[in-house]
Amino acid sequence: MPFPTPSIPALRAVRLGPIDELIELFRYVSTVERQNAPRTVKEEEQALRKLLGALGVPRVVTRADLLKALSTLKGSTRDRALWALRKVLRILGAEWLAEGIRSRRYAPRRWKVPSDEELKRFYHALDREDVKLAFRLLAETGLRKSEVLKARIGDIDWEHMALIPGRWTTTKRSGIGFFSAETAQMLKEHIAKLPDQGPETPIFPYKSDIWLKKAFKRAEARTGVHVTPQVLRVRFSDIMGYHEIPDRYVDIMQGRAPRSVLARHYTPLSIAKLRQMWKRAANLLSRPCQE
Repeated sequence: MPFPTPSIPALRAVRLGPIDELIELFRYVSTVERQNAPRTVKEEEQALRKLLGALGVPRVVTRADLLKALSTLKGSTRDRALWALRKVLRILGAEWLAEGIRSRRYAPRRWKVPSDEELKRFYHALDREDVKLAFRLLAETGLRKSEVLKARIGDIDWEHMALIPGRWTTTKRSGIGFFSAETAQMLKEHIAKLPDQGPETPIFPYKSDIWLKKAFKRAEARTGVHVTPQVLRVRFSDIMGYHEIPDRYVDIMQGRAPRSVLARHYTPLSIAKLRQMWKRAANLLSRPCQE
């Protein structure tokens, strides 16, 4: 498809539209250039459609028109629409149209991390073995939920008892997560039950994370303890700080380090060194799963 070219007259306006062409351009930028997650693309596309509808494209759009259209959108929809439009404007050479328009400023979220005793009650209230395994991996590795749930059998380094998803995008980098011997045994037993045990086989062969969410909700109903994968990730970071593990190593484990730094640690010697640091906090990380 020939992408639409902007017309920028002296009044600083750009002709946008039709909507379907702009949406196709947005999808190209998001999936090919940015490699955004499907959920991100879907949410931003929906917001962009609302913004373009409010603008009434195809038509010549000024900055005042854009501000007026944005004022009809609320909260996260406005933010996503603005982010999506900026992707399109950059390709069209008209970034100036949205320059300086701010999205909302998000304050750091305050996470309430349950106590070890509360987490232990929650863990033992889980009613599925695969959910208990996922809980262990999330708590011990500090990886993102998507990294654990989409990990493949080939991502497991059994020698160092590590999970290394190794999936990078332009905005996120995968970490290097470690797990205990008890979790390793549970993981082996779980894999042995899978019909396909090849390296490309997902450890958790489900299309979405609904199975995990529902199981966590059932455990919460039984215990009154609220736990999410992100809470376990925050807890991991807190425990590492408690044991005075340098931030640069925690960032490598949790996938926040630059790609070049992560790549240098994808060697047996570096992974072994990282595991030694992780072991300083291992007992505390695994405490909720102990009998």
